[in-house]
Amino acid sequence: MKSSDNNIFKKIFKFLHSMKFGIILLIVIGIFSIVGTLIPQNKPDAYYASNYQGFFYEMIKTFELSKVYYSFWYIGLMVLLIINLFFCSIRRFIPIMKRVTKKPDIKRILEEYKEWTTLDIEENRIQDFAQDLGFRKLESQSLEGKKVYFKNKNPMGHLGSWLTHISLIIIILAFAYGSYTGYEVYVYGVPGTVHNVEGTDYQVQIDDFEMQLDNDMAVSQYITSLTLLEKGLPVNSGQTMVNYPFRGKDIKIYQNATGWAVHANLYKDDKAYSEKILYNTEYFVEDNEKIVLQLVNFFPDLDMANPMAMKNLSPLPNNPVMLYALFYNKQRVDMGLARMGNAIEYKEYKFVVDKPEMYTLLQINHDPGIAFAAFGGLLQVLGLLLAFYLRPKELRIVVDDGKVYLWSQSYGNDNLYKEELTKIIKKWEDK
Repeated sequence: MKSSDNNIFKKIFKFLHSMKFGIILLIVIGIFSIVGTLIPQNKPDAYYASNYQGFFYEMIKTFELSKVYYSFWYIGLMVLLIINLFFCSIRRFIPIMKRVTKKPDIKRILEEYKEWTTLDIEENRIQDFAQDLGFRKLESQSLEGKKVYFKNKNPMGHLGSWLTHISLIIIILAFAYGSYTGYEVYVYGVPGTVHNVEGTDYQVQIDDFEMQLDNDMAVSQYITSLTLLEKGLPVNSGQTMVNYPFRGKDIKIYQNATGWAVHANLYKDDKAYSEKILYNTEYFVEDNEKIVLQLVNFFPDLDMANPMAMKNLSPLPNNPVMLYALFYNKQRVDMGLARMGNAIEYKEYKFVVDKPEMYTLLQINHDPGIAFAAFGGLLQVLGLLLAFYLRPKELRIVVDDGKVYLWSQSYGNDNLYKEELTKIIKKWEDK
């Protein structure tokens, strides 16, 4: 019984570190990664309920397809892949290192050489022949009246695939570490405002925001000038723009998007009641939710010749108009277009919006795993370079009583190497 149990465990262990199991895992992970790309991630449940009905909605709920990369089964697959790569790497390490440090077994060579290819050249030309094959300065040893020439070329190439496996483990672990210890936070605001970075001691002070235009009025760049604060004290300042993030301490701040905001003032019974910077799509809720104004959309330069088309003539605020929705006692009572400075009135309430300005949306990232991932990436590049550009080769030549015997092998594209070897042998024997 114990022997049977041991055999089962051996089979399981063998399967866990097999290449077949690793390929299966990569295929399954790849399929679900595609699913995670096709299905929008981390949306509210109501989003999936309204966009996916019946069977598809139940599948999303059951298999957590709305958060694929954080689901228990995806994490489980990644853990199995790490186990597979780890055991595979451990199992292969000693044989690979033996190949890297391999020295020719002269006694074994002398037992096998008569089965090799005979080479019709003079012994004094062996070094030149080897150099034509890419082997320089062959070592030699005499034994039992025979002379053995030998050389191993690019032995470090054997480490290529092994380093690639190790790099994958490091990258996966770095990704997991960064995902669960880092954060990604979004803040938005207009110049002159300060915003807390949720879950941290940092604040971002937006000093200025600039939109750069080309001659044809196309946007060429968005630039945010900012100051990073920690517990209210300035840490450093600088700029962030598209493709050029701001780096401060252990975080990066990216220029993510932009939009329009207006300054809204609420009057009740003709008396100033409240004011707010109202950002695109946001709500101005007041008086115990009795009155609400929503900035549905903003048009900086609305084409008034055809206002129903809702089209801008330029990105500049030449003719700023807002599309608004007005709610009273949680019921929508009005919707329309309002110019800056015009009043939006209902019963005892009056909204006046003006001073339109662009706001900046910033993406703030902290990823403590990025240094490990970068190391893993460099290791992977090194492994691929070793595997594809530093192919190990071995050459053995025995001279016995004037006859020359040849054996050579390339680890990687050995058939091509054999063709090359045949051509070189023919060239030398024709000389």
